[in-house]
Amino acid sequence: MALVRTRFAPSPSGFLHLGNARTALFAFLYARKTNGRFILRIEDTDQERLVPGSEASIYEDLKWLNLNWDEGPDIGGPLGPYRCSERYDVYKVQLKRLQKATRVYRCFCTTEQLDQDRALLSSQKKLIKYVGRCLNISDAESEKRAATENFVWRMHIPPGDPVVVNDVIRGKVEMSRDVIGDFVLGRASGVPVFLFANAIDDAVQEMTHVIRGEDHLSNTFRQVLIYQALGHEPPVFVHLPMIGSEGGGKLSKREGSLSIGDLRKEGFIPAGILNYLALLGWSPGDTAQTGEKFSLKELSERFDLERVHKGRALFDYQKLRFLNQQHLNDLSLEELAKLAPPRKPGLEGIWKDAIALVRQDAATLEELYRIDAFLAAPDLKSSPSATTILKGENPKKALQEGLSLFEKAVAGNQPAEVALKESIQAAGKTVGIKGKDLFFPFRVALTGVEAGPELVPLAKILGSSEIISRLKNAIEFTASNT
Repeated sequence: MALVRTRFAPSPSGFLHLGNARTALFAFLYARKTNGRFILRIEDTDQERLVPGSEASIYEDLKWLNLNWDEGPDIGGPLGPYRCSERYDVYKVQLKRLQKATRVYRCFCTTEQLDQDRALLSSQKKLIKYVGRCLNISDAESEKRAATENFVWRMHIPPGDPVVVNDVIRGKVEMSRDVIGDFVLGRASGVPVFLFANAIDDAVQEMTHVIRGEDHLSNTFRQVLIYQALGHEPPVFVHLPMIGSEGGGKLSKREGSLSIGDLRKEGFIPAGILNYLALLGWSPGDTAQTGEKFSLKELSERFDLERVHKGRALFDYQKLRFLNQQHLNDLSLEELAKLAPPRKPGLEGIWKDAIALVRQDAATLEELYRIDAFLAAPDLKSSPSATTILKGENPKKALQEGLSLFEKAVAGNQPAEVALKESIQAAGKTVGIKGKDLFFPFRVALTGVEAGPELVPLAKILGSSEIISRLKNAIEFTASNT
């Protein structure tokens, strides 16, 4: 069996989003599953659409996702270069081969002429395609006009059997040659159009499997004709289903046309994103036994093109969050603290203990920073919970008694967390309250809200001086709020 070679060939006209990241992942997984090669190729033939910084961003995002390539523009390889703008000589050679085989011709039709032809065909309810106006121009006339007129190269598609694409997911798919018509391969300047450069590169760089979105399927019929005209064996095609919203429509930005950079800023981690993307259009089999959480290594071992779905994959942001949380839970506090370091000075010594209080409820790294709100003294005056909970004599008496007991306990060198727990319990007995009537005033006094991290471990982080300060502040607030 030939060495499997897959590729990811993005255009640097934007940033890596979930759709093309999934394409890269599936190509990567299949190469790793088969001990093949994963190639990165930058398709930058459309210079007008290039976005500054996009190519560098693609490298950065793929490396961050751990989708490392074996050959590419930055590391080279035996069949380079791997940037299309550096391969124009290759395309010229292949175009000359088609010229010698009389499969291509110059087309001098202006944009206005082509528009008129399309309008006429439309009015006659005929198939809209190139009418062949320049097909029969002699070689001599074509050469003469090329010296002074703009032109494009078209590939002539003579009548014949339908063009067949054998797709792993869709099986045998056909298109009539009459529907395809004579299509453009390149410009007079030597710059090829995407479908020509793409087909040539896949052929001469020996790609065995072309894995890409189903929106490229219409291009594939034309590319098969290019392969055949040049005597190349077409690769195995795998056209992945498009990603839709939960309702089946087009994705909004919130629903998944997010860039990988956006997700990274939100605090998603590579393992969570890759796990979710793998399940977006592919099934690992019986998840009742294995669950749905997989590492990149596990995905590489299990991946199978035959299990890619034919139907549209529906984006589910909540499932992405769920899987990301599962992978976050696998990380140690040391790893979490490294990935999400403190943003405020002076917290380095307590940061691991601090994020331990919120890690179970955090689906992203960004959500670990919720602890910052509890490390800062609460503004009771702007807290709705304080206005309702810290009102009346009982909360005031409980806080006063708790503060007195706490100060005595820590003066006797009792740890803050132990002192707080025992002081609250003792204050409740003295005042004659219990349950939420007892604990809510202390929670709001220390955090400003009714829900949050457990008070005992929080007390250990805050320390006795900060707890005393917050309790005193709350007692003063109850006096003004009564």
